[in-house]
Amino acid sequence: MTSLDSAAAVPTPARSADSANPTSWQDQFAFLADLIPQLVWITDPTGFHTYFNQRWVDFTGYTLEDSIGPDMWNNLLHPDDQERARQVWGHSLATGDDYNIEYRFKSRQGGYRWFLGQALPRRDASGQIVAWFGTCTDIEEQRKLREQLEAAYYDLEAKITFRTLELEHQVQELKRQLGQA
Repeated sequence: MTSLDSAAAVPTPARSADSANPTSWQDQFAFLADLIPQLVWITDPTGFHTYFNQRWVDFTGYTLEDSIGPDMWNNLLHPDDQERARQVWGHSLATGDDYNIEYRFKSRQGGYRWFLGQALPRRDASGQIVAWFGTCTDIEEQRKLREQLEAAYYDLEAKITFRTLELEHQVQELKRQLGQA
């Protein structure tokens, strides 16, 4: 199961007056993170993963203990996506720019699915990054639909090109016939 024991990973939000249990915000965060249909993760400022939600565990088959660290997540990416993902994440870590990328993650069953990875830095009062909060949203169906749409577009474009050439040929033939009459 995942854990929110690290105060550095998730800075404590303001507590309401009725918050008698000092860890209730952690439970609430974990509940929310597990409720949304995304893989949720947190890193320290250097990109060292300190938290993954239960959906991460369910999708990848790796526990929090197996998943923490700077590079384990990249090893689960499709080989064609690993270097690009490392570069984009490295750029975000170096500059503080938002993280936004599409890549394929390997599931516990061994197949790959497309995800949209996004993260934003959380900064302290002086502007220093104290943590990164990220999600990975399954976009497999959207990718399939986009590929089908692109294929249909290219098919339609080829049909239009063929028909246009056919009509041009017919026009040329009519011009030739009119010129002989």
